[in-house]
Amino acid sequence: MSHYSLHLDRSQDFFDEGNYSAAKAAAEKALTYAQPEEGSDARRIIALSLRKLEFNDEALDMLCRLVETEPSPEICAEYALMCAERGNCDENCRNFAQRAIEEDPDLPSAYIAMFWCDAESGEYLEALQNLKKGMLRGADFSDSRAFELIRGWCQDLCNQNESDLAFKLTTAVVDLFNNTDFLVLHARIAEINNEHRVAVSYYKRALSHLRQGSSLRIEILEAIANIAI
Repeated sequence: MSHYSLHLDRSQDFFDEGNYSAAKAAAEKALTYAQPEEGSDARRIIALSLRKLEFNDEALDMLCRLVETEPSPEICAEYALMCAERGNCDENCRNFAQRAIEEDPDLPSAYIAMFWCDAESGEYLEALQNLKKGMLRGADFSDSRAFELIRGWCQDLCNQNESDLAFKLTTAVVDLFNNTDFLVLHARIAEINNEHRVAVSYYKRALSHLRQGSSLRIEILEAIANIAI
């Protein structure tokens, strides 16, 4: 095994273990032994390590170069995601995300990039479909962050008399985010749309997460009673 391969393997092991500083250092060491035709994997690990370490400007600068010279699916996906997170959801961003998905459909970052692009253009249902695909593939996207976004979209849609679309949004993801906040949100949107059977079902599921006597539990019981009247 060459010195390059030895240090590259070590850098990949460090990266897989979550030790991104060591991964970056080992990949940089590998590059010192790289032959002219080698180095792409080491540069990939350096760029992704910078991303994980939140050296975002350095990571974006390196990814920007790599998508032009060594555009692996992972590089394209991470570049697209960084652009999308910064609000640069242009055609270029979408193209790199789509390219990554076509070449490797299991990369979560590509779907999250598409999620942000769809969300920015108001295509909320498409956005949630991509969010779901990304999260099912292991994307690091918290339930609380998703809830705040979706609740805001639903509120805006209801204010615009588009509660039917709000119901489609919550229906798309409620079973992915099986927690009290999402269950109650879905039930309330269902109730607004006179989907009473659905509303009661999800209100009851939410009750199983709540302690006796809590204010939200009392509120839900009152909502169920009102539906039954």
